[in-house]
Amino acid sequence: MRSRFNGVLPDHVRWLVTQYGVDAVQDVYDLYGIGASKQGETIFWQRDIEGRLRTGKIMAYDSDTGHRRKGEGAIRWVHSELKRTGRLDDKWQLTQCLYGEHILADNPDMMVAVVEAYKTAHVGAIVMPWMVWVAVDSMSGLTAERLRPLKGRDVVLFPDEGKGYQMWSEKIASIAEEVGFSYRVSSFMEGREQGADIADLR
Repeated sequence: MRSRFNGVLPDHVRWLVTQYGVDAVQDVYDLYGIGASKQGETIFWQRDIEGRLRTGKIMAYDSDTGHRRKGEGAIRWVHSELKRTGRLDDKWQLTQCLYGEHILADNPDMMVAVVEAYKTAHVGAIVMPWMVWVAVDSMSGLTAERLRPLKGRDVVLFPDEGKGYQMWSEKIASIAEEVGFSYRVSSFMEGREQGADIADLR
């Protein structure tokens, strides 16, 4: 399996293969259009429901543990890199969308699973493929504007354990009413290590 981005297999994808095998990961790799930098970092492309590319989040992972690398430069954004190199106007403003939002258009009747981290969306899509898995990028990313493409859908939220569960449980009722979708908040991660998510369970 080779990346279509510079012929490099992303570090996060290499870890996924060790956990779930090539075939399952290939499907998710193609579904989300996972990219790679020349250095092998993972690029999580944000495409909206109309297929338009918004940006890409560049993140470095340890391919042995699956954990995100820390430190300066471990997280970058494609639009910021383009601005830095003069290939994008400095006045251009980013409007983020759900990670995996483009998948919704081709699966209008599928239940939608909402998680915080991009990595968690990939794992969820492998182990529970009967749902469309989307990510909001951060605990505070659960907003009406971000979730607007979920109008009319059946939604299950899988917040991270601890603060994420409390915050999302408090926010989601007003968001669901404003946007117009049915929902439930899964307690699947409750009682586990603080900050843990589905991707940490294997």
